[in-house]
Amino acid sequence: MNSIRLFASLALTLAVTRLVAAPGHPELVETDLCIYGGTSGGVVAAVTARRLGRSVVIVEPGRHLGGLTSGGLGRTDTGNTAAIGGYSSEFYHRVGAKYGAAGRQFTFEPHIAEEVFDEWVVEEGIPVYLDSQLESVTRDGTRITEIRNSDGDRFRAAMYLDTTYEGDLMALAGVRYTVGREANREYGETLNGVRANTPSHQFVVDVDPYVTPGNPGSGLLPYIQPGDGGVPGEGDAGVQAYNFRLCLTQTPANRRPITAPRDYDVADYELLGRYLDARVAAGHALSLSDFMIISGMPNGKTDINNRGAFSTDFIGRNYDYPDASPTRRQEIHAATVGYIQGFLHFLATDPRVPVNVREEMQSWGYCRDEFQDSGGFGHQMYVREARRMVSDYVMTEHNARGQVVAPDPIGLGSYTMDSHNVQRVVQNGVVRNEGDVQVGVPAPYGIAYRSIVPARGECDNLFVTFCLSATHIAFGSARMEPVFMITSQSAATAAAFAIDDDVVVQDVDYVKLSAQLRADDQILSWGETGGAPEIVVDSVDPGALVMGDWVSSTSVAGYHGSDYLHDDNDGKGVKSVRFVPDLPEPGEYTVYLRWTAHANRATHVPVSINHDDGSVTVMVDQTANNGLWVALGTYRFTPGNGSGVLIETTGTTGYVIADAAGWSRDAPARPLVNLLSGDPRGTEGDPHDPIHYLFAADRELQEPLTVRYSIGGTANGSDLQSALSGRLTIPVGRTTAELRVVPLDDDTVEGDETLVITLDSSPDYEQGDHTAVTGILHDEPFDAWRARRFSKEQLLEPGVAGETDDPDHDRVPNLAEFFGGGNPLVADEGPQMGIRLADGVVWVDLVRTREAGRLVITPEGGTTLGTLAPMAPTAPVMVFREGPLERLRFSMERFSGLTEPQRFYRFSLQHPAGSPTR
Repeated sequence: MNSIRLFASLALTLAVTRLVAAPGHPELVETDLCIYGGTSGGVVAAVTARRLGRSVVIVEPGRHLGGLTSGGLGRTDTGNTAAIGGYSSEFYHRVGAKYGAAGRQFTFEPHIAEEVFDEWVVEEGIPVYLDSQLESVTRDGTRITEIRNSDGDRFRAAMYLDTTYEGDLMALAGVRYTVGREANREYGETLNGVRANTPSHQFVVDVDPYVTPGNPGSGLLPYIQPGDGGVPGEGDAGVQAYNFRLCLTQTPANRRPITAPRDYDVADYELLGRYLDARVAAGHALSLSDFMIISGMPNGKTDINNRGAFSTDFIGRNYDYPDASPTRRQEIHAATVGYIQGFLHFLATDPRVPVNVREEMQSWGYCRDEFQDSGGFGHQMYVREARRMVSDYVMTEHNARGQVVAPDPIGLGSYTMDSHNVQRVVQNGVVRNEGDVQVGVPAPYGIAYRSIVPARGECDNLFVTFCLSATHIAFGSARMEPVFMITSQSAATAAAFAIDDDVVVQDVDYVKLSAQLRADDQILSWGETGGAPEIVVDSVDPGALVMGDWVSSTSVAGYHGSDYLHDDNDGKGVKSVRFVPDLPEPGEYTVYLRWTAHANRATHVPVSINHDDGSVTVMVDQTANNGLWVALGTYRFTPGNGSGVLIETTGTTGYVIADAAGWSRDAPARPLVNLLSGDPRGTEGDPHDPIHYLFAADRELQEPLTVRYSIGGTANGSDLQSALSGRLTIPVGRTTAELRVVPLDDDTVEGDETLVITLDSSPDYEQGDHTAVTGILHDEPFDAWRARRFSKEQLLEPGVAGETDDPDHDRVPNLAEFFGGGNPLVADEGPQMGIRLADGVVWVDLVRTREAGRLVITPEGGTTLGTLAPMAPTAPVMVFREGPLERLRFSMERFSGLTEPQRFYRFSLQHPAGSPTR
């Protein structure tokens, strides 16, 4: 088709002179996916939806995108970075690109993260509603049909995602959730509930808690709670402490002063003063880093976090936040800001603070180029935990420890089980903090799909990706920002499939979902990155024969089981560990070894494999391959003859690790292959809307696998942009390969055609349950519109049905009629346009039919009709669904006042493959 420019009929030109801001009016937005929460997870979910060809809108109660990731948490809590895949990984690549790095960057300035998120939604054309607080949820039975914000805007969607830190959409939808800590006995855990001992972030000297020292009747000092903390192991309604991650600088040109909050009272910090006095009296040499974690960031900035007994965590003051009203939450937000500002001011000015600490604190200030709308103080409170959904699958400590494996993983968690303190109480007459937990996980673990969807029968079209179904202690590991983005991508993918297959979220086909996630670079099991032997002997198993004094450790994550052993870099030559397997039958087995890697490890560890045909010794470098199963070769073994793997320390320099050994049969079953489709519909000539066929194997391939397919349906080779070969190769290290088919662009009205791809049998693989996909080839939208509007005779008649033809002589060509929803055979006014000035910005609304979304719209502006020139919108295009129509909102230009020169605007259309003509 030719690219055209429509002038008089489509170029609806309006002069902008003395515009007055029109009052806002409620919107009705219809979309495939509605995402509540413009957090890091919310943005990634929206990007996922758009890349799967779905319409989506983000509704965000605040004024910024990115949540904690752009709100000051610039030193990312990653866990094992090898477990971070998909669009979460892409985000950190995009951050790295901002700094000129080729790879991922996990430390970054807040405004850089926000730039990445803002650019991402513009790039993907994602509508965003800011300052949009959820007010109500409407349900029809077990489905959400509509949500409404405080401005009266209504959002109707097929699927909803709650990507907030609070779980407000989940709660208003009537989904079951919990707040606080479960008792250990509820799920058979050991780290939940009230802690018997809290060794970290604790008072290291005794401090009297009473207003009048030694007199309980005088009352408690500020920021100490009544009681002794409760019974160890029992549950409570306590919530781990919130704070703000502070971005400070010592660079004079970029430094804002840190001032006291308006209601600062030095008496509120008497506990801190006493703690300082006691530490100085005990002879402790103090520095600012004793009271906060100061992590260096690019360009001389910091990400400051809580450290020690009294720091930025506002302990015990957030218990009612999860279920609080917006007004009460704002009060808690303001109180937390005031507490932290007062804490910083106290450290910088109070005479009880050692001089060196005061001077160091005085050298820091807020950054002038960060958080400019909040005076340099972050806008996102660190809501570490609020509500947690209770679904049909609750993630527990057992999942994090690798003792229970979720059968339906949609991503990996790998961070320490991390809870900040929950209480500050009095025990044995002195102040103590309670609740901190910092226990590592042995390896990345799978997060269940069922933990991000409500229990069956509660809600059929909702996903919850931060406040997922997990106990307090398991949530402490899964709550990290990279994982939040991972679960959100997986949820948006599942939402698209639920729409495609017309099923409730609990019934999404997991085979199809997991294949698409892998195709989009999600990592679903740790075995995908390191292999997984069938038979494992751990260092604590009876099959591990330990000689000499080895040390049990959990210092480096990535170990198998409960711990690993090291030789303490001592007693070389007299220490060894032999792993002897209990094999089911004779045969050839591949032998694997696993260790936790570190720079202090030995690089040449002798490992002997004793097998039926003798013994082989290989040298292992334990500074690399952390937490992975490393193959040592394939050998013949007979059960019961004592053959196995021997780790020795002779001649080694550095720590030698003995963690686990594994055996797998050398002749694995043929790969199981399914043929799936994430989007079985394609449009003629639109490279952004191909048909996706996905060939998915059930494992990561060790060698290339060629799959064969047959072609059927009503379409043929002449209908496609490129010929199909009938075979496709899944490469090494992957589980999927995608066949993308773009229908050929033509101007023939054909109607829908089908393209059936069927997986053929092969001796190289087994066929799964999914072996055929029917793709639908749609006409180019304008051709489909012409088929509905004109008869067969009119389609063949010159001057009637072409793009620039105007059969009703109303000066609105057919392409413009198609765009605006007009009737080409009845004179009408053409596309509708509205314009207004609001907050100094010129906004233009342009109404189009949904099917015209493929056309490229070019805005132009100028002071006269003769000076009109193309211009880029200064904000994302917002799309509001209104029945069969869409209203597009463009932010054109910003004016500083009403004395600007007269302005004219117009819009032109073109097909995406064409070039505009003047």
